Amino acid sequence: MDTQYVNMLLALDDIPLLHNVLAAFFSWILLAGFILFPGTFTSLQNLSATAGGQVPAELINAVTNIPLFVIAWVCCAVGASGMLWLWWRWRKNYLWALNKVFFPGLLNCLAGLLSTIVNIFGVQHGEIGTTSRSTLIVTTVSTGIFLILVGFYSLWLVRRVKARHDREVGKERTGKYGEGVVDLSKRKLRA
Repeated sequence: MDTQYVNMLLALDDIPLLHNVLAAFFSWILLAGFILFPGTFTSLQNLSATAGGQVPAELINAVTNIPLFVIAWVCCAVGASGMLWLWWRWRKNYLWALNKVFFPGLLNCLAGLLSTIVNIFGVQHGEIGTTSRSTLIVTTVSTGIFLILVGFYSLWLVRRVKARHDREVGKERTGKYGEGVVDLSKRKLRA
C-alpha cells in the first residue's frame, strides 16, 4: 500500500497542528476582510475625480469608517499571504492543500462576494459606485481563482493520484459504517 495517495493521507497526521490552525485562521481572516469592506464605503458612490484624475479631498470624509477600511485591507492581505505561505509550505500534499486552504478559501470568497452583492442591492439600492465595483471585482476574482484551484486540485491532481492508487491497490469503498473496504477484484496484479 505504498502509493503516493496513501503517503499523502499518512502525511496529514504529521502536518503540525499549528499549521492546521493557521490555515483555518488565515481563511477566516480573509473572510473577515471581505465582510468588512462593503460596510466601509457606502457613501463613495457619488464622488467623482477632479480634472487631472485627482481624487477629491472629500474622499476621506466619504469613507464611513477609515479604521475599519484599513482593518479590512489588512485582514485581506494577512489572510491571502498566510494562505499562500501555507500552500507553498505543503504544496506537495494535494489533499491538505485542497481541504485546508483552497476549499475553505473558496467558500469564504463566495461569502464575501455574497456580502458585497447584498450591500450593493441593499444599502446602495443597486447603484454600483467605484469602490463597490472594485470590491465586487476583487471578491469575484478571488472566488474565480479559488474555484480554478479547487477544480484543478480535485479534478486533476488528486484524481490522478487516487486513480493510480486504485489501479495498484484496488477500488476502495466506504463500507456500511465508514470502516473502509477494498474491492480486490479491480486490483492490478504485480508480476
